[in-house]
Amino acid sequence: MIRKILMTTTATLLLAGGAFAQPTPVQEIDVNADLTAIKNPAAAAYFAKLPDDLQARIAADLAPDRLVTEGGSKITVDIDALALASSWAALNDLSQSKLTGTVSVTSDVDNSNFDNYTLTVAYPDVIAFLPEGADVTSLTKDSPVYYQAMVNAFADHVVKSLK
Repeated sequence: MIRKILMTTTATLLLAGGAFAQPTPVQEIDVNADLTAIKNPAAAAYFAKLPDDLQARIAADLAPDRLVTEGGSKITVDIDALALASSWAALNDLSQSKLTGTVSVTSDVDNSNFDNYTLTVAYPDVIAFLPEGADVTSLTKDSPVYYQAMVNAFADHVVKSLK
């Protein structure tokens, strides 16, 4: 009987704690990619807007009430330029393409809200982010549709990983 009461109480407390958990507010998003490290001019041109596009997409994927002007966390994404270059080379075979970066979440006001991980979004992850009716067989290495799907998939994973 005591065990049953303890289990019920523990379950209730866990559920109540989850109900009060607040999503991470975000004050700043910073995306970096050393595009000068990419020696292939076509690849550098293809990924030229990646930092701005990814930053905008992460902000767009956050609920508006999670974007704050002060007291929030900072998301920093450092895109691996060497992975970009090798991904460009592999874009003839889209199944080998990927977008890799190190994601860091820091906070000056919440000591419990720190995170750092490497995120790789590969071809299978991207398929779900293609527009409805997109023909996967017609995608090319410089397809704007595929590029946007990669950006959207990466941003989606960043936002869903916030504590």
